[in-house]
Amino acid sequence: MAKRMWRYGAGVLAAGALAGAGLPAMLGDGGANAAAPRMIPAPVVTDLGAATTRQAVTHAAARSEAARNLMVAPEKLVPKKVTAARPARVVTTVLDSDGRPAISVRTATDRAGAVGLVRRAQRTASALGVELDVPVKASAVPAGTDPLRSYQWDLDTIRAPQAWERSTGAGAIVAVLDSGVNVGHPDLAAQVLPGADMTTGTEGPAHDVFGHGTHVAGTIAAATGNGTGIAGIAPDVKILPVQVLNDNGSGQMSVAAQGVVWATDHGADVINLSISGASSEQSMTAAIAYARSRGTVVVASAGNDRQKGNPASYPAAEPGVIAVAATDQSDNVASFSTAGGYVDIAAPGNAILSTYIQGSGYARMNGTSMAAPHVAAAAALLRSADPALTPDQIEQTLESSAVDLGAAGRDDDYGYGRLDIATALAALPTPAASPAAEPTEPTPAEPTPDAEEENLPLEIDAGLGRRQATFGESTGTSFTVTMVGDPVADRPVNLCVSVDDADFTCSSAVTDAAGTVSWNQLATAPFRVRLSIPGADATATVAYDVRATVSITADGPDAAAVTIGGVDGQTVLLQRFTGTTWATVQRFPAGEQTRITGLTPGARYRVALPMTRRFVGVISPAVQL
Repeated sequence: MAKRMWRYGAGVLAAGALAGAGLPAMLGDGGANAAAPRMIPAPVVTDLGAATTRQAVTHAAARSEAARNLMVAPEKLVPKKVTAARPARVVTTVLDSDGRPAISVRTATDRAGAVGLVRRAQRTASALGVELDVPVKASAVPAGTDPLRSYQWDLDTIRAPQAWERSTGAGAIVAVLDSGVNVGHPDLAAQVLPGADMTTGTEGPAHDVFGHGTHVAGTIAAATGNGTGIAGIAPDVKILPVQVLNDNGSGQMSVAAQGVVWATDHGADVINLSISGASSEQSMTAAIAYARSRGTVVVASAGNDRQKGNPASYPAAEPGVIAVAATDQSDNVASFSTAGGYVDIAAPGNAILSTYIQGSGYARMNGTSMAAPHVAAAAALLRSADPALTPDQIEQTLESSAVDLGAAGRDDDYGYGRLDIATALAALPTPAASPAAEPTEPTPAEPTPDAEEENLPLEIDAGLGRRQATFGESTGTSFTVTMVGDPVADRPVNLCVSVDDADFTCSSAVTDAAGTVSWNQLATAPFRVRLSIPGADATATVAYDVRATVSITADGPDAAAVTIGGVDGQTVLLQRFTGTTWATVQRFPAGEQTRITGLTPGARYRVALPMTRRFVGVISPAVQL
């Protein structure tokens, strides 16, 4: 479980690999969520001052490892070629008085500028390290062309259904640091919290153009028992989406490190990092140490470079991280899964079916990126079952309960073995049961001619209990009353409606020949429809979240018109595509019709409308002026 500090070359800008791969995509919406967006303060380089003993112990190894970069001539750290197309990102990491990493990034587009930035960074008081940023990006692992299957072999392999008898993850939060999450997906809509986009420095609407993060999130916490799609491993967990990769699935290690700090500060119990870079970076080392000091478990994919000689993958090889290798349906190590002394545990990572951004909304993917969320979900189940568990205790429980594969004991392919969630939960102390009441003898009742029929329970089938409608849409909600599966016609019922959290307004109705009662409602605010049966213990409620609408159209060479349905005091973000990501260029108050001028001719723009208490947020399709 203990992991040594891996040494790294700070001057090497090696391409990383995001440990996973996507299938061909089909058109779908990116979705959006979160409260009104606000800028995330830029990291500030702060004088460390007097460090506490705990901080000194926690980061002593990190500081000694990175200190050599403070003494190296800047010219030796900077690549020989620095251009606007290949800029140098100089990362400086310090700790504030609370042990929180403060990560500062400066960019130079020529070598002289980069040397100057390194020289100034080396003079920063109490700096842990100065280094060049490590790229991380997506790399394909072929998933084949077989049609998607309607079952998930991985859940049975790790014994997730048996684990649900003890824990479903209620109360736990897993941060997915990835390409974003499509919160409009029906299997994720009720599972995702407001998050942050570290690539633009904003808190606000989440989206996922690349699809990788949506797949990871579904493996962890897709809604279970909702009549659609797949089952998540920890179905009552909440997902905290933190975008650290741009819309092309690439990014920088320092941005991911900032995401680790943000997720920790916003209540994450577990952080999943299905990303991979070629070398360590001090900003990430410090961020992980900070997360663990706050009780957060950090899980990362071990990498997909088995065919390239098994180079170490970061952040998986960082101290304190649970590094996850991948297995296939036969419990063999996957052909792509990187082996190494830093691998802690293995989990299914081949042909994993999960949520996706396009087409049917589901796809099979391969990679240690797909294996890591299995372990992240397992860690959340343990934390939910016993909130007092520390990160080390959770890791030890997962490793000691794993199914030993390969060479006896720990090995570089499987670590301590393949994940077994049911055994891990069984290893925890069983909660004390409440004293059972003394049994009493039932009193026989005199039968009556209709007693058998009257004692049969009435049931109400309402379908999905939580749904999403678009602003202005006419919705229809149907309830069917049955007795032992047969429809009950001409049954008096009470049909009640609550709009915008107001009190229910009720009216009487009668079921039709099919046992059904229906209600139509225009979606202009969130609402609930409830059916109850007088004289019977049967009630069903369907709740509707209402998704706002937003569009942007060209209105001249340098102007655009924005139309919004579901105005609720939002601050709207106008975003322009920079060639690699979407950058917020303007904010304005929401209105039904808004004309924006002074835009760049030929540029692509879109509008992000944040979530409010009343409306689900949304991102518009892009328009090119």
